[in-house]
Amino acid sequence: MLVLRARGPTPDAAGAAVSAMPSPSHDLRIDVADLVDRPGDSRAIEAQLPVPEGFTFPLVEVDAPLRLDAVIESLVDGMLVRGTVHAGLTLRCARCLRPLAEGAEAEVTELFLDPDRASQDQLVDLEEGYEVVEEHLDLDALLRDALSGQTPYRPLCDEACEGLCPTCGVDLNISACTCPQDDGDPRWSPLEQLREQLPPEPGEG
Repeated sequence: MLVLRARGPTPDAAGAAVSAMPSPSHDLRIDVADLVDRPGDSRAIEAQLPVPEGFTFPLVEVDAPLRLDAVIESLVDGMLVRGTVHAGLTLRCARCLRPLAEGAEAEVTELFLDPDRASQDQLVDLEEGYEVVEEHLDLDALLRDALSGQTPYRPLCDEACEGLCPTCGVDLNISACTCPQDDGDPRWSPLEQLREQLPPEPGEG
């Protein structure tokens, strides 16, 4: 199970690095007109991108902007994107709901096929979202696929986290509560009373 650190202040150096980068794109498309019909040519990109619409998970929020450091290589049948997706994650502990922060990185190597240049056999296996459209690459599917495997299902602030009291909601990592202990489901009470009336099993005192 993934254990993450609590959110703290962002170092000044990191803030400076982010502010020095280009502004986020208005959408998730990358113009590759300069690489079309030029197999072997390539271009390095360092782009800040918005989080794909509706890309959310329970207890996890993907922070904008995302950063993509990659090389786009022109091929006969399309464009090959190789690089790394960087994202900040804002999470809440699954037990106590304490806010957490973690960075996520995902290596990507994805082929975007050009329908006008790829073979029919290639187009049969074409994944939705991985095609060159009007000399642009839409990175929506790439970002979703890359980050889906990097988001924890049940983030924890600590393996020993005590969680919240289910009755009063107090954080049991900080203080104890005086709520009575749960004696079990009252619907089982008649069966418990019947069990007490049965004779003891052989060997029981």
